[in-house]
Amino acid sequence: MLEKTARRRIDILLLSTISLLFVLCTAPPSFAHVLYGSLTGNVTDSSGAALPGARVEALNVATGVARQVTTDNKGVYLFPELLPGTTYKVTVSATGFDTMVTENVRVDANTERRVDAKLAVARQRQTIEVTAAPPALQTDRADMHTDAETTQLTNIPITSSAGRSFQALYRIIPGFGIATELNSGAGNPQRSMTANVNGGSSQDNATRIDGSLDTYIWLPGNVAYVPPADSVAEINVVTNSYDAEQGMTSGSAAINVVTKSGTNQFHGEAYEFNDNNAIRARNFFNPVGYHKPKDIFNQFGGNFGGPIKRNKLFFFGDFERTTRRQFAARYESIPNPAAIFDSAGDADFSEVIPAGTDCNTTPTAGCIYDPNTGAATGTGRSAFPNNTIPANRIDPAAAKMLSLIDTSGYIISGLSTASGGQIANNYYGSHPARFNRNNIDTKINYIPSQRSTLFGRYSISQATFLDTMMLGPAGGDSTGGGQPGTAPSRIQASGLGGTYSISPNMLIDANVGYTRQRLGAQGTDLAEGQFGVNTLHIPGTNGPDPMQGGIPAF
Repeated sequence: MLEKTARRRIDILLLSTISLLFVLCTAPPSFAHVLYGSLTGNVTDSSGAALPGARVEALNVATGVARQVTTDNKGVYLFPELLPGTTYKVTVSATGFDTMVTENVRVDANTERRVDAKLAVARQRQTIEVTAAPPALQTDRADMHTDAETTQLTNIPITSSAGRSFQALYRIIPGFGIATELNSGAGNPQRSMTANVNGGSSQDNATRIDGSLDTYIWLPGNVAYVPPADSVAEINVVTNSYDAEQGMTSGSAAINVVTKSGTNQFHGEAYEFNDNNAIRARNFFNPVGYHKPKDIFNQFGGNFGGPIKRNKLFFFGDFERTTRRQFAARYESIPNPAAIFDSAGDADFSEVIPAGTDCNTTPTAGCIYDPNTGAATGTGRSAFPNNTIPANRIDPAAAKMLSLIDTSGYIISGLSTASGGQIANNYYGSHPARFNRNNIDTKINYIPSQRSTLFGRYSISQATFLDTMMLGPAGGDSTGGGQPGTAPSRIQASGLGGTYSISPNMLIDANVGYTRQRLGAQGTDLAEGQFGVNTLHIPGTNGPDPMQGGIPAF
């Protein structure tokens, strides 16, 4: 019985496999794939009749790689996968007809380019050359997409808080909301930008680099790796009517990034982008003579590519370093122990209420009441005499924290009667902050034959943030507004892909990617050990693990 069941399952599997192969082999011609572009067209004679068997060649001008196909019985030709972001020379010929050559045909990722040809009967051998390709009208697919190529990345301002970023182009794409950077530098060292598209969630956007998903698993609104803008060849952004192959998106945006590849000629470039406080305009509301705080940003790098073996094997690589040096500062409202505690250790708040005020008979803003008196609802409580809290009623942990504050940061020392003792922005904290990041990309392209292509890419980014706590030994928020302490990161992203054309109607397209993120943030207060238990004497605030040390959060 078991043997019959196993044999039946094998028969079903074989039948399913044969059926799938039959569907694939008899399917209509396929068109562009996410990572590649396609080229199609109709070849006719001067009367408009189809020319079957015409020979069509697409020559990649940059790499010298030529692909040839013939038209079918309807006069249609198709190149299902061509390397995107480059220019092709299309030559159409047929026995007994003139040859037609079309120059400057650009093919982009995830697009179908159409170049039709009408051949006249040859009375004598001649070639008709068209130096400009016809307008790139999208007539072979229904999706709504926007293409951005190298010239746009070069000429359009695409700045972010971490220098030039291709994601800054989102702001000019129809359907995109305002592109913003989310999370702290420690949690998002690439300073990835995201936006809502057509009213959808930003977490529904799917970004691919050379066909591999660029996914930040823990923060789906971000991407794991942002390649340098000068290493990007083109970007294809689909915002509606997606093809099924897009996948991983549910109504927002499918973003396909293609990095540069080497060509038959050696090409390279070097660049530097600098921004600092010395060349920045003074804020209109700051007084004349105001000293602008230190803020020096620098981004520099370069790339180089060329042939390893002409027409066959190519390489491309880049390096980019980003640094930022800041004198980070911020204002906070922090109680000043020197203005509160007297020589006996009592907390004297008599200055914050008008002289002679009896808080028990005339409640006034700034009056302090004893929480150990009255009802649990807060009614019937008695005010502390002279609006002063006795030393024996002050929590020792709170007194200890106040005593650790770096008093040099106080710019207003007293208390305010008008505001009930609350002085806004009376503390100024300033400390150095820095950011270092290195990005490296390498890519190899191999063309084994006219039917097949292979490529491999590896990218790595290492970054370090340092942001200091503004209150000194007492901790506090970071002066730079991010994660206090040191935050190293190491991000690796790789991709491997290839294609093989079995026939004009059947193509194998394989792509695999691997992304690894290692993000870490260690607060500077961890060096204090079990601060909450040993210094503040609050049980349970620290654990035995060193990562459970430091100053407890209040």
